[in-house]
Amino acid sequence: MTILVVCEQRQGELKDVSLEMIAAARKTASEGEKVIALVMGSGVEKVAQLVAEHGPDEVVLVDSSELLYYTYDAYKHVLLTAIKEARPEVVLSSYTSQGMDFFPGLAASTGMAMLSDCVNLSKKEGTLGATRQLYGGKIEANYSLPLPCIVTVRQGAYSALPPQKPAPVRKEDVDFAGVELRTKVSGYETPPKEDVDIEKAKVIVSVGRGIEKKENLPVFEELVKSIDGAVLAGSRPVIDNGWLPKGRQVGVSGKTVRPKLYVALGISGAIQHLSGMSGSELIVAVNKDRDAPIFKVAGIGVVDDIFKFVPALISELKKN
Repeated sequence: MTILVVCEQRQGELKDVSLEMIAAARKTASEGEKVIALVMGSGVEKVAQLVAEHGPDEVVLVDSSELLYYTYDAYKHVLLTAIKEARPEVVLSSYTSQGMDFFPGLAASTGMAMLSDCVNLSKKEGTLGATRQLYGGKIEANYSLPLPCIVTVRQGAYSALPPQKPAPVRKEDVDFAGVELRTKVSGYETPPKEDVDIEKAKVIVSVGRGIEKKENLPVFEELVKSIDGAVLAGSRPVIDNGWLPKGRQVGVSGKTVRPKLYVALGISGAIQHLSGMSGSELIVAVNKDRDAPIFKVAGIGVVDDIFKFVPALISELKKN
């Protein structure tokens, strides 16, 4: 099996999710099977070198001024060329806005089967097994895709591999003569930067409806300050009430996180929230309802009132 991973970058900056996609491909491929990473852009040699250090067998770099910005037609032309040359059984990329825009049309053009927003992949005899979450994560559905096929994978479903010996980078020239580029990008307008990036945090303290009101946030902010590298996040009710910014929401309609430690305080554990944090290495949950669903995924569960537990925890942390 050959897996072609389409990496995503913007203005010369690699999207971290692309490294997760290489890990997904590496985990799916058997020993001896090839993982090829495709990097497209303009002036992106450094991006290709970074990709080479995270698990592919080979990196194919297509560097052209026509690829300075993402456009459907230019990217499709490059990928059709790459597919023709590499003849991969699986084309794999991330389930992002770019992936949603680009890959359905590619699937229609190539006649390849496609499945989007997968959370797990597995190799089966002559097919690719894939798992998707339906109805906000309440149901997991398993699929069997005929080869060749295209899949996009949800961010956070896999963890990026640590840096290793770089794979060879092979630069390919693609001729754009005769390609009609129907979209012209004049530039990017960057939205206001979020105060913290919870997706990169190693420790997340997350609060839910159980904190009752915004005025109670300071005690939980004090806990965050007591833990090195911790950030404060929240479940959807907290965000919908305006108690924390949208960028701090964990769950299906927010962000998927995989920290080393996830502390859930006053969060009941709706499936929409669990799907966004269940991949955390260690989950500590505190809730006064012993039947709260959050305890089903927690490594450590504490049945207690968070307004009693958290001050006691802060006191202990300050002693150390």
